[in-house]
This record gives sequence, C-alpha cells and structure tokens, in this order.
Amino acid sequence: MEQDGQLKYMDIFNHYLGLIRSGVLRPDSKLPTESKIAEQFQVSRITVIRALKQLQADGYIRRIQGSGSYVQNQKPADSGLKVVSLIMSLHGQGRELQLIQGIEQKLKAAGYILTVHNSHENSEEERDLILKMKKDVQGMILYSASSIENNRLFEDLMKEHWPVVYVDRYPMNVPCSYVTCDNKDGGYQLGDFLCSSGHRQLALVYHDIVGLSSERDRFDGFMKAVSTHQIPQKNVKILSINRNETEEVVNRIYDELYVLERDKARCPTAIFTFNDSLAILMMESLRNRADIVLPESFTIAGFDDLIGFARPVPFVTIRQDYLAIGEAAAELLLAKMESKSLVNRQVVIPVQLVHYPKSGAK
Repeated sequence: MEQDGQLKYMDIFNHYLGLIRSGVLRPDSKLPTESKIAEQFQVSRITVIRALKQLQADGYIRRIQGSGSYVQNQKPADSGLKVVSLIMSLHGQGRELQLIQGIEQKLKAAGYILTVHNSHENSEEERDLILKMKKDVQGMILYSASSIENNRLFEDLMKEHWPVVYVDRYPMNVPCSYVTCDNKDGGYQLGDFLCSSGHRQLALVYHDIVGLSSERDRFDGFMKAVSTHQIPQKNVKILSINRNETEEVVNRIYDELYVLERDKARCPTAIFTFNDSLAILMMESLRNRADIVLPESFTIAGFDDLIGFARPVPFVTIRQDYLAIGEAAAELLLAKMESKSLVNRQVVIPVQLVHYPKSGAK
C-alpha cells in the first residue's frame, strides 16, 4: 500500500509539473482544489497535499491558505544563459566530433550554449548526470548507455514533459523523440552484401540486442537479409560478449569459431560485429594468430565506418551521417524548448554501405 501511495504521489506531481513546464498551466493559473485532485486520481487528500508540497518546495507553485494553489512565475537562470547538455560516452572518435558539431551549430544559431558530459557507458553515471544537469539547463540530448536500464527515469522525464531528445539508442516502451541512423536497413544491407557475395556460413558478435535499441535493429535487419537469401538460421552462429572489448575476448571468439569447431565446413566465412571498434580489434588480433586458418573469402563486417588503417582481410561497414544526426537532434530539441511542443517525433537518417578491399599482410 505504501508503494502504491508513493506511485500515486509521483503521478500527481509529474502530471502538474508537465502541465506547468509545457505552458498548459501558465503563471498565476489556479490548480484544482485538493478534493477534486483526490477524486481525479482516486487517492486520499494526504497524498494530494504531499504532491502539492513537493511542487511548492521545487518552486513551481505557491499555496495560499484559504485560497488554493497557483502556478508560480519561474525565475530565469541567474546567468541569463540558455544551456543544453549532451550526455554520451566519449571515445575520442571522429564520429563524436561530427555529432557534437551538428548539435552545436544548430543550437548556437538559436542562442544556446552546449555542454558535453561523459557517461563512460555507465548507466549509473548517466543517471547522476541527468539528475544533476536538469536543474541547471533548458534541455538535454542523450546518447544513452542503455535503452532499458534507466527506463524509469526516462518515463519520469516524459511525464514531466521535460525537453529531451535521444540519439542512436532510444528508450524501449517509452514515448519519446529520437534521431537515429537507419540501423535496421544498415543491418539488412550488410547481410544482403555478404549473402550476395556467396557467404553461407556466418557469425554475429554483439553486445546487447536486448538493452541497446541500435544493436537490436541491426540484428533484425541482418537476419531479415539472411532469411531473404534462404540461408538456414543454423548457418548463423550468434555470440554475445560484454562491453569490455579486449584482445582476450577476441581470441575467445576466434577459438570458438575456428579452433574448437571440429567441422571446418561450418567455420564462418564472414563475421558481422555490431560496431567497428570491435571489428578493428578482431583484424588487429589476426596478425598474432598464426594458428587460425581462415577461409579464402573471409570477410569482416562492422558498423560506423571508423576504418583507416591496413586491413589483413576485406572489410565492409556502414557509414552514418553523424553531422546530420546531430543537426536533426538539435532541431527536435529546439521545437520542444521554444515552441513547447508536446509532440514526439522520430527521425531516421539513411546509411551507406562501404566496402574496403584487403590492404596489408596478415
């Protein structure tokens, strides 16, 4: 019962916070009476009073004894600056700079300053950053560490109508605005290319197709292509690894696929890793594995187009337009902040398949 009361209290708090933040309830507007709110939400007046007191403590309403509760005029930030925070995992890659550039140039033109914060692919760090930043900024763009681990927080942001846009990885089962590349089509293009090139024994190596929407979509697209080419699913070996990409992890993958496999006819002639950083590590490791006999047509497929070095085997990947993704994310966020838009929009940016031939010896 106490938990139900807690949820009801938060429902009331988030309901009126959303109406205030979105501008539906304007400054000096009067809220319904405590008894009417209690009737609407089917709760006790004690629960209603608790929610109203929290709104008052956070500066959203003022309560006048004998008169009622009124929306408080929101004080502008002391600095007068309009700030947006981007929360993401930073790896020092060029794609991140393109994404940031796309976001920043759109926000700057509208008079906003962008701050960037590193979550280190850690959902707890991400949560702490969100809770800290939302007190001081006008909106946020999230390149989330997970599509599910902070779902309760994402639901609260949605209920509050807090201006937020997700990039690449979007929350599952939470209505939201997001911008992503066409991950499903990218996965399909890779699968179609490999199958059309004659590959019949395949392997997939992924991190988390349950917790990462981008990987789930790439997986779905790839398997659709495999099905279209009428390749049995038993011909596709699927391996899951954690996010700690190391040479030791890669060596275990090679051992499982090639060293421990007794039927060499079942060894994959192509491996699809769900990002290029893992693909790069796999290609680098090949130089130290003289014990592995690879099929003549062996190919590695990745995603992101980060390759820029000698390739011991042919490589195929998907190129994303990170600049366009950043620009679109900023435009969606500006609509939420400036126009108080409550409409959630989803933007999908097309992708391009890129094929690199072998360059350099194993």
